[in-house]
Amino acid sequence: MKKTIWAMMSALLVFTGCGNKQKSLAEGASGDMEAYENSDVHAIEQARPTIMVIPSDNLLNYYKSLGQENIDGVKVTTRDYNKYLLANPDNKAVISYIQQAFTDANYPIQDLEQTLKQLQTQDAVDMVDGLDKDAKTMLLTVAQPDIILELDYSSKMDMKGDLNNARKVSFTLNALDAYTNNVLSSNTMGDLKGENTVAAISEPMKKTMPKLMGDIQKSFGDVLQRGRNVTIRVNVAQDSNVSLNDESIEGDTYADWINDYIKTHTVKGAYKMQRNTNKELYFVNCRIPLTNEDGTQYGVYDWAREMAKSMRKNLGVSCTNKAQGLGEIVITINGVK
Repeated sequence: MKKTIWAMMSALLVFTGCGNKQKSLAEGASGDMEAYENSDVHAIEQARPTIMVIPSDNLLNYYKSLGQENIDGVKVTTRDYNKYLLANPDNKAVISYIQQAFTDANYPIQDLEQTLKQLQTQDAVDMVDGLDKDAKTMLLTVAQPDIILELDYSSKMDMKGDLNNARKVSFTLNALDAYTNNVLSSNTMGDLKGENTVAAISEPMKKTMPKLMGDIQKSFGDVLQRGRNVTIRVNVAQDSNVSLNDESIEGDTYADWINDYIKTHTVKGAYKMQRNTNKELYFVNCRIPLTNEDGTQYGVYDWAREMAKSMRKNLGVSCTNKAQGLGEIVITINGVK
């Protein structure tokens, strides 16, 4: 099942290049970050990130598609994207309009509705070792977009206007790095009028697109050159008697070995230790490669899997890869073998 899921996800990365020639990520992005930095800047600028448009929590809440559940004493946000899409024809229409604008500019798109259908027909949770995950995390893990376009809008009838301006619309479109959730660009417009919602936003959207795409390309260029920005957390299970300051079979403490591994397996050793205790090491601003050496996509699950494998082999510990979402690497040490 895991191999099938990864194969499907890799297939989704194929996108259209100039002249309608089909290009894969491998042709625009190599796992060799050194080559990126020495390559033609124009080539880097032409590589396009994968885009996914999703409704904001505020919009979900408006359509009664946002809720909370109590799981083991913890309040968890629930999101019903299918309910949102079916609640109003405008909801699909606006997303489609935005997607088309990016498709016309040769950006690869991950469609919300199609990804939801994919989630319904495959056991996507298998790839993350059965962890309970919220709808948004599962959605992003399967689709693996580079950029999230988070949409928020309101559309009301203007009873005083003529039929050609029957709708009064305001919208906000935020571009977010899917791995860090950092805002790359924010675009808000209000008092827009048209015969329907899409007509009201069409011209303003055309005007704001150059800036939005420019901000996205600038950020993605940074990712191509410097790697993904992720967090790395290595912790010890509660029932384990292992301390990260214990000496391992390698001769170093577990903490020192882990620190050295991260130093040598991040792009140009880019990382920052934020927390160092007997039970947990936490690193931020860690840069991992965008792709494998053959150009196929490389993410947090892959990176964590390789580190966990090395820990089992070199440190003699039992550990679990609990990477979640796109930007968080989590490895739990269960004990010594």
